[in-house]
Amino acid sequence: MERKSGKIILFLALFLFVLDNILIAKVMAEPPKPFLSAIVLFGMPPLKEIKKNRSIKADKCFRKYLKAIPPESYLLSAAGPSGTKDALNYRRRNLEEQIVVIMGEKTRDEARSFSQAVPLCIEWEGMSEGPLDEANFVDNWLLKRPDTSIAQFLYLFKAHRLRAAYESARACYEKGLWPVLAVKYKETLNKIRSSENSLIPCIARSLEVQPYVYLEGYGRP
Repeated sequence: MERKSGKIILFLALFLFVLDNILIAKVMAEPPKPFLSAIVLFGMPPLKEIKKNRSIKADKCFRKYLKAIPPESYLLSAAGPSGTKDALNYRRRNLEEQIVVIMGEKTRDEARSFSQAVPLCIEWEGMSEGPLDEANFVDNWLLKRPDTSIAQFLYLFKAHRLRAAYESARACYEKGLWPVLAVKYKETLNKIRSSENSLIPCIARSLEVQPYVYLEGYGRP
């Protein structure tokens, strides 16, 4: 009886070992699902690198986004920047193309103007100033162009940068700043929750569920 029990225990242990290795192999074979908000608003990871990820095709918002991208789009062919030298050019071109995909080809000229003018940084260096400058630039752009055709996208962009600034302010113990940024972040998202462009609320929801956009461990606003 004891010998039989021992065989059963050995069989169960072997079964669990094999099952564990199968699960590990499956996890390693399929990279984690990227966030749509990170791809659209931060440009990373490059769409070219993750477009074959099966998990994104199971997501309704991702499918809608991929369907909106023309076959000849720069987004489908461009790899990430090869170094710091061309990183800024890549980010500006990527931003232009993302705006056009979300808002339509008719917005190409303004998408290019905005992406070339916004004070993008290669690295924010853990400080709130960089993303906050980009968010404030959106306010100035909208003030000068109240009838802009890309306003809905700009609110998304602004919300992303406010969230990054919030995380940086939390990390740097800027106690007088991060509560203000949290309020501004929520106010900005509220402007686009009921957008008629169905991709806008999709990306906004992705941004809200993303655990962090820049610095890990500082919670959501």
